[in-house]
Amino acid sequence: MGLFSGTLLSNNERILSSFPIILLVLPSLNSLIGDISTVLVSRLTSHMYIGTLSPKIQVSDRLKQDFYGLFITILLSLAALISLGYMLGSVIGIEIVNPLLIISILIITILILFGFMFVFLFMGSILIFRKGNDPNNFLIPMITSLADFLTPLFIIIFIQIFVNI
Repeated sequence: MGLFSGTLLSNNERILSSFPIILLVLPSLNSLIGDISTVLVSRLTSHMYIGTLSPKIQVSDRLKQDFYGLFITILLSLAALISLGYMLGSVIGIEIVNPLLIISILIITILILFGFMFVFLFMGSILIFRKGNDPNNFLIPMITSLADFLTPLFIIIFIQIFVNI
């Protein structure tokens, strides 16, 4: 998966280099969505092992609590990341072109990825747990690589949609 991520980034170097601030925050965005997804898998697995979440694909209060808690966490983390990225970019002299557009692209990317990852990991955890395996062993390594690929992919797609580069 790392090979695909590297190829995606190198093939779209021109697009990404038009917005240097995105290159500055991209590693942190990858880490953010990967870390939140890892926490989600761990929580889902723990809930299923202790019995507070049944291994069925259905909405429950426990699932809603986890969703809202992680959603608030990702919003706060994203706000901090964007703020720090812009402060660091200003200090080191990175040209910040159209900050509202860039912030919008980053927010849309992370929110779509969070929604996708939540549904994918919830269903994946249940299916793997039903087969008698530990979802942590399968999903955490996979989700880290998937987040490293999907984050730049979505950013590139949204830049192309909104900016027409």
